[in-house]
Amino acid sequence: MFKKIILFFFAFLGFCFAMTPEQIKDYIAQNSENIERLQGTPSKIYASSPPLLYMLYALDPAKISGVNFEWNDYERPYVKKEVQEQPVVGGFFGQGKIPNVEMLLRLNPELILINASSRNTKKMSEVFGSIKKPMLYLSATKLEDYLDGFEILGEVTGKQERAAQLINYARESLNLTAQIEEYIKKNNLQKVKIYYAQGGDGLATECEGSWHATLIERAGAQNVHKCSEDPNAKSFGRVKISFEQLVKYDPDVILVYEKELFDKIYGDPKWQLLGAVKNKKAYYIPREPFSWFDRPPSFMRFLGLKWLINLTYPEAFKFDIVRETREFYKLFLDLELTDEQIYKILGRGAE
Repeated sequence: MFKKIILFFFAFLGFCFAMTPEQIKDYIAQNSENIERLQGTPSKIYASSPPLLYMLYALDPAKISGVNFEWNDYERPYVKKEVQEQPVVGGFFGQGKIPNVEMLLRLNPELILINASSRNTKKMSEVFGSIKKPMLYLSATKLEDYLDGFEILGEVTGKQERAAQLINYARESLNLTAQIEEYIKKNNLQKVKIYYAQGGDGLATECEGSWHATLIERAGAQNVHKCSEDPNAKSFGRVKISFEQLVKYDPDVILVYEKELFDKIYGDPKWQLLGAVKNKKAYYIPREPFSWFDRPPSFMRFLGLKWLINLTYPEAFKFDIVRETREFYKLFLDLELTDEQIYKILGRGAE
């Protein structure tokens, strides 16, 4: 019996972790600057972009030293007070934003996290070139990035067990894609057609294959907007289309990013031309404290994938999305949500 338990334990570790200790060590050595100056486990870490800040928040919020922006009113109820009180240093995101180096030096973090895509860029060199602080490059754009990201950061922060819990959930969520594809094939279903509406007028969207709308394809659905091979369209997104084009697409489901649009979509005669609106299949994407779907990318998308599958193929898994939300927020955000808070996040009335 004891032998079986030991074998199960090692199998579990193998399931949670994809990288060996040697691979983690090699990654850190090859994707860092001045890492030899890091003495032991860092207690103060500055994450220079929102996705990395969110990753660090899920893993070890007590180590956050400086944040990228002021927290919005809809974020604050879900963010720890000590993190809200951190000074705003800025970061690499948005339209040319950069960190306040003077403020960063005053905070004196022991480690700086930088998005891997910023490595060797002119902007990064201009901002951090003269700072001889330990720096670690990580990716946090694609969903798979979080498997390695949590693992590497867990090793650096001494939070390996915590990282294993997050990785386990992330991997289970990612595995849903193969399962939903099999469900569609087995039941000979047509893929649900989805339009992702952004902007106040709802006429900015994302291309099929763009990471901004990756949950559509991962949920076994079809993004109605096909783009050219223009790499900028898929990278930067918010591609403009006409309403006439949207009518031609005739999506089954519309995902709405802006609350401004969602509040008027069901009362607008123009939008009533669309079957998705007539059939009450336009949904506001949950965003507390961070979007479940896109912009900026975060670990919330692992829950967002379950939410979207539940909307598009409700009979496939029959998720209790209230329970799923409660468990996710407890695991990733250390929050005990009330039913009222969950209904608000999901855009429901009291139930």
